[in-house]
This record gives sequence, structure tokens and C-alpha cells, in this order.
Amino acid sequence: MKVLYVSGATGADYQCDLVMHGLRSLLGPDLVDVNKMWFMYDTSEHYMFHSLYKLLPDIEVDRGEVEEKIRRHHFDAVVFGSAHRCRSYLDLVASVYPASKIAFIDGEDGPELCGDALGRGWYWKRELYSPDSRVMPIQFGIPKEKIRPIDMDRKNRGPVFAPCNPMDRSTYQYYDSETRYYDQYSDAWFGITMRKGGWDCMRHYEIIASGTVPYFIDIEQCPPDTLALLPRDPLLRARRLADPGRWQDSDHDRTTWWWIMDELHQVLVKHLTTEAHAKRILEKLSQ
Repeated sequence: MKVLYVSGATGADYQCDLVMHGLRSLLGPDLVDVNKMWFMYDTSEHYMFHSLYKLLPDIEVDRGEVEEKIRRHHFDAVVFGSAHRCRSYLDLVASVYPASKIAFIDGEDGPELCGDALGRGWYWKRELYSPDSRVMPIQFGIPKEKIRPIDMDRKNRGPVFAPCNPMDRSTYQYYDSETRYYDQYSDAWFGITMRKGGWDCMRHYEIIASGTVPYFIDIEQCPPDTLALLPRDPLLRARRLADPGRWQDSDHDRTTWWWIMDELHQVLVKHLTTEAHAKRILEKLSQ
């Protein structure tokens, strides 16, 4: 399947970027990113953010004569990686392709929908606060190569909570080393996470990928169609387990922790990798 992926390619846009990563991982050069998302490739000299960037091999991709290729239906489908931010070729694409072969990815922090894209193709929304028959939920995810195995034989860890705390920006001390960033989570039992710009955040997945359980503040207030694939029950159990004064580092605590960790890890591997998101999008575009 040949897919045209349209984005502004001006810098980090997590939802747009992780979908592209997943599609390229599945399709190779048959995923054509226009404009070229240079920061996704291992040849980039620019330092970008954790987890998603500078991972893909900079393979040869034919990005020439895009408009002519659209007109002659060279691509099987077209994906707009940022529904609100990049509309290049949209009118041309809509005049050539049926809506079933067009996809829009809306990764904005707020619930507002891109009205003139609705009905013109499949529409995925990250911060989906109320059900809408025209829209499907999507969320952040992580490259599968970033997921660390769970060390089930490890009996002891360091602190109850990892040092990096979203409520205290002075703890953001790991921008110089992604390995150190993951290690500080791996060494702890829990990693604090919470809503920031939106309910969804790469931190949720980075904590689980590190082999650590998220302590998710106020998760019960999150709308059900946001973070739809991240199970609430184990997160609520984890918070009760780690609430102040509750964690005793007993055999019971550790056993409960392992059950929660294993459940979240399985969900991450099966449903919340970049490839898993890309597969769901391709399934719709292949109908």
C-alpha cells in the first residue's frame, strides 16, 4: 500500500510524528512523507525530544511530482498528519480520492474539532471529550524499540517514586540523556504523571516502557474517549497502592505491583506502539 503522508514538518508534533513513525516502520519507502520529516531520521543533527525522534533510517523515498502523482492516483491513500496545521494538497486530494481513502490526525491538546475536515475522510482525535459518530479516538504511543523488558526477578528497587515529577519543573534534569531519563523511572516503583496541556502525554507511555507503574493523578476525571486504550482500573489500583502511607514494600505490595505492571506492559506492547496505531489507520484506509 502506497500512502502519502502530508505534514508541515516544522518541528515536534507528537501525534503526527508517532503515526508517521508507525507507518514508515510498516510500509518502508511506500510511506512518502511530504514535507520530509527530517527530525525523524537518524541523519538529523538536530537534538529533538525523547522517545520518537532520530530513529528512522533515512532511506531513499521518492517525494517528487506530488501533485501529478495525486492526480493519477499513484497513492492508495492520503493521511494528513495534523488536521489543524497542514492542509497542503487537501482540495486536490479531495477531488481525486473518496473519503474512505483519506485520513486526518488531530493531535491538538484541546477538544476542538477541525470542522471542514469532518466528513472528508476518516478523522482521529486525541483529546476527545464527548462521543462523536464522525470521530474515532487516538492517543499517543511509543516506538516498540523503546519498550524495556520487565525484570520480574528483581525484588528490590530504589525510591517509591521516580525523581522526575511533572509538578516540579526543577526535576526535569534529563534532557541531555534519554538513557538516564528512562533509568530514573526503571529504578523506582512508580512514576508520577498527570494531565498537562491535555490528558494525553508521552510521559505516560515512557513510564510504562521503562518497566515502571504510572501514579496517574486524577485519572478518574479523564473523559472515557480520551486515553481510551489505557485501562483505568490498574491505574486506579496503582494509585491506591502508592498513596502516602500505604506503600510498605511488603511481599503483598510487591506482588500487587507486579500484577499491575504486567497488565499495563501487555497493553502497551499490544495496543499502544506507533505500529499498533498505524495498523488501525491502515485497516480503515484498506476497507
